[in-house]
Amino acid sequence: MHYDAMRDPDPRAWLALPEEERLEAIERAHHPLPRGHDPLPNPRLHAAIHAVVETQLAQDAPPEVRKTLGRLVREGLTRHEALHAIGSAAADAMARVVRDKKPFDAGAYAKDLAALRAADFRGAADND
Repeated sequence: MHYDAMRDPDPRAWLALPEEERLEAIERAHHPLPRGHDPLPNPRLHAAIHAVVETQLAQDAPPEVRKTLGRLVREGLTRHEALHAIGSAAADAMARVVRDKKPFDAGAYAKDLAALRAADFRGAADND
Protein backbone atom coordinates (compact mmCIF):
# COMPACT_ATOMS: atom_id res chain seq x y z
CA MET A 1 0.00 0.00 0.00
CA HIS A 2 1.09 3.55 -0.73
CA TYR A 3 0.40 5.88 2.20
CA ASP A 4 0.06 9.64 1.84
CA ALA A 5 -0.74 11.58 5.01
CA MET A 6 -2.26 14.31 2.87
CA ARG A 7 -5.05 12.01 1.62
CA ASP A 8 -7.59 9.74 3.31
CA PRO A 9 -6.72 6.11 2.65
CA ASP A 10 -9.61 3.96 1.45
CA PRO A 11 -11.14 2.83 4.78
CA ARG A 12 -11.81 -0.76 3.70
CA ALA A 13 -8.35 -1.19 2.20
CA TRP A 14 -6.73 0.38 5.29
CA LEU A 15 -8.60 -1.85 7.73
CA ALA A 16 -7.89 -4.95 5.62
CA LEU A 17 -4.12 -4.44 5.92
CA PRO A 18 -2.20 -6.17 8.69
CA GLU A 19 -0.93 -3.68 11.26
CA GLU A 20 2.70 -4.30 10.27
CA GLU A 21 1.95 -3.30 6.66
CA ARG A 22 0.23 -0.13 7.83
CA LEU A 23 3.25 0.82 9.91
CA GLU A 24 5.69 0.05 7.09
CA ALA A 25 3.66 2.14 4.64
CA ILE A 26 3.65 5.09 7.03
CA GLU A 27 7.38 4.77 7.68
CA ARG A 28 8.08 4.68 3.92
CA ALA A 29 6.02 7.86 3.50
CA HIS A 30 8.26 9.55 6.08
CA HIS A 31 11.53 8.55 4.40
CA PRO A 32 12.77 10.93 3.39
CA LEU A 33 10.82 13.23 5.65
CA PRO A 34 8.36 15.54 3.92
CA ARG A 35 9.52 19.14 3.70
CA GLY A 36 8.87 20.95 6.97
CA HIS A 37 8.45 17.76 9.03
CA ASP A 38 10.20 17.70 12.39
CA PRO A 39 12.93 15.05 12.80
CA LEU A 40 11.72 11.67 14.10
CA PRO A 41 13.60 10.40 17.15
CA ASN A 42 11.51 7.20 17.00
CA PRO A 43 10.12 6.55 13.50
CA ARG A 44 8.19 3.41 14.55
CA LEU A 45 6.40 5.22 17.39
CA HIS A 46 5.61 8.10 15.04
CA ALA A 47 4.19 5.63 12.51
CA ALA A 48 2.17 3.92 15.26
CA ILE A 49 0.51 7.19 16.25
CA HIS A 50 -0.32 7.93 12.60
CA ALA A 51 -1.76 4.40 12.36
CA VAL A 52 -3.93 4.88 15.45
CA VAL A 53 -5.45 8.07 14.05
CA GLU A 54 -5.90 6.66 10.53
CA THR A 55 -7.60 3.58 12.00
CA GLN A 56 -9.94 5.73 14.09
CA LEU A 57 -10.79 7.69 10.94
CA ALA A 58 -11.32 4.52 8.88
CA GLN A 59 -13.62 3.10 11.56
CA ASP A 60 -15.26 6.48 12.22
CA ALA A 61 -14.80 5.71 15.90
CA PRO A 62 -14.84 7.80 17.84
CA PRO A 63 -16.69 10.18 15.53
CA GLU A 64 -15.04 13.17 17.20
CA VAL A 65 -11.79 12.28 15.42
CA ARG A 66 -13.29 12.84 11.96
CA LYS A 67 -14.97 16.05 13.16
CA THR A 68 -11.71 17.30 14.64
CA LEU A 69 -9.79 16.52 11.46
CA GLY A 70 -12.27 18.54 9.42
CA ARG A 71 -12.22 21.44 11.84
CA LEU A 72 -8.42 21.61 12.00
CA VAL A 73 -8.15 21.52 8.21
CA ARG A 74 -10.74 24.31 7.97
CA GLU A 75 -8.61 26.26 10.49
CA GLY A 76 -5.70 26.02 8.07
CA LEU A 77 -3.75 22.88 8.89
CA THR A 78 -2.75 20.41 6.23
CA ARG A 79 -4.23 16.95 6.70
CA HIS A 80 -0.80 15.75 7.84
CA GLU A 81 -0.52 18.50 10.46
CA ALA A 82 -4.04 17.69 11.66
CA LEU A 83 -3.08 14.01 12.03
CA HIS A 84 -0.21 15.10 14.26
CA ALA A 85 -2.51 17.27 16.36
CA ILE A 86 -5.02 14.44 16.80
CA GLY A 87 -2.16 12.02 17.41
CA SER A 88 -0.95 14.18 20.29
CA ALA A 89 -4.37 13.90 21.94
CA ALA A 90 -4.47 10.14 21.27
CA ALA A 91 -0.98 9.70 22.76
CA ASP A 92 -2.02 11.68 25.84
CA ALA A 93 -5.11 9.49 26.24
CA MET A 94 -3.00 6.32 25.96
CA ALA A 95 -0.47 7.70 28.44
CA ARG A 96 -3.25 8.34 30.97
CA VAL A 97 -4.40 4.72 30.65
CA VAL A 98 -0.88 3.46 31.35
CA ARG A 99 -0.01 6.01 34.03
CA ASP A 100 -3.32 5.94 35.93
CA LYS A 101 -4.03 2.23 35.36
CA LYS A 102 -7.64 3.08 34.48
CA PRO A 103 -9.77 2.28 31.43
CA PHE A 104 -9.71 4.55 28.41
CA ASP A 105 -11.86 7.64 29.06
CA ALA A 106 -13.71 8.45 25.83
CA GLY A 107 -15.16 11.63 27.32
CA ALA A 108 -11.74 12.99 28.26
CA TYR A 109 -10.42 12.13 24.79
CA ALA A 110 -13.35 13.97 23.17
CA LYS A 111 -12.63 17.03 25.35
CA ASP A 112 -8.94 16.89 24.41
CA LEU A 113 -9.87 16.74 20.72
CA ALA A 114 -12.22 19.71 21.11
CA ALA A 115 -9.44 21.71 22.77
CA LEU A 116 -6.99 21.26 19.87
CA ARG A 117 -6.21 24.49 18.02
CA ALA A 118 -4.60 24.72 14.60
CA ALA A 119 -2.27 27.52 15.71
CA ASP A 120 -0.54 25.10 18.08
CA PHE A 121 0.35 22.68 15.27
CA ARG A 122 0.80 24.81 12.15
CA GLY A 123 4.04 23.88 10.40
CA ALA A 124 4.49 20.76 12.53
CA ALA A 125 4.36 18.24 9.70
CA ASP A 126 4.21 19.20 6.08
CA ASN A 127 4.05 22.59 4.50
CA ASP A 128 3.22 21.45 0.96
